[in-house]
Amino acid sequence: MINLLKEGFAKAKVSKRFWVCTAIIAAFSVLAAILTRFIENSDNDISEKATALNILFNMLGSQSLFMAIVPAMLVVRDFTQNTVRNKIICGCSRTSIYLAHSIVFSAIALFYHFVSIAFAFAAGVPLLGMGDINSGCFAYSMGTSVLTILAYASLTLFLVMIFRTVSGVIIAYVINSMLSVVSMLVMGLAKNDKVNELVNSLILDMQATILNESMASQSYPEGMMKTMIPVVALCYIIVLPIIGIRLFKKADLK
Repeated sequence: MINLLKEGFAKAKVSKRFWVCTAIIAAFSVLAAILTRFIENSDNDISEKATALNILFNMLGSQSLFMAIVPAMLVVRDFTQNTVRNKIICGCSRTSIYLAHSIVFSAIALFYHFVSIAFAFAAGVPLLGMGDINSGCFAYSMGTSVLTILAYASLTLFLVMIFRTVSGVIIAYVINSMLSVVSMLVMGLAKNDKVNELVNSLILDMQATILNESMASQSYPEGMMKTMIPVVALCYIIVLPIIGIRLFKKADLK
């Protein structure tokens, strides 16, 4: 298991794609602060001034894209180059292979998340100010955002391990995006607050939107979403790997 983890992190470290995406995330976080400041300076009708808190989670909803570009492609390379079969021949269990991919996947996702927060904070505070912080809401948003990121990683890896091709990477990203579209249609048709709260809690992109708003306003998500969002994220994190490992054990690796 340790050797599998070392190999996974080593591949990420030497991957140009990994560092390019890191630079893009950092640049977009800084750009968000600059554009927000520019908009405020040019629009005197804005009643509430934005602060660094408004942009702290600016990249949260884009995680599925960056996970598809970097860690998912690293996983697919294991299958296209028959590295997985070699690992099994050398005595690695399929469970350890899946778990190693999951840990590396999650670590990269968290790294990107904290890079975006760090650069948004570094650029946002001097340009926009920090604003008033509710320590409880801030801690809730930060902690729950980590669960949402890990849930993104769990779902993306699950889909990639099923399809095991480059097309699987694309499918994983498209499914994340399509779920958001479907959820918006459901909420538009239902026009019911409880249904809307449930949908927002179940779909990861919607979770990201709610947490972004929660961080910006320094208030907890409304209704049952406060409890449901972290609980649902935990379900993604725990349940999908269990199912994924079972499916991977039965997979025919040609």
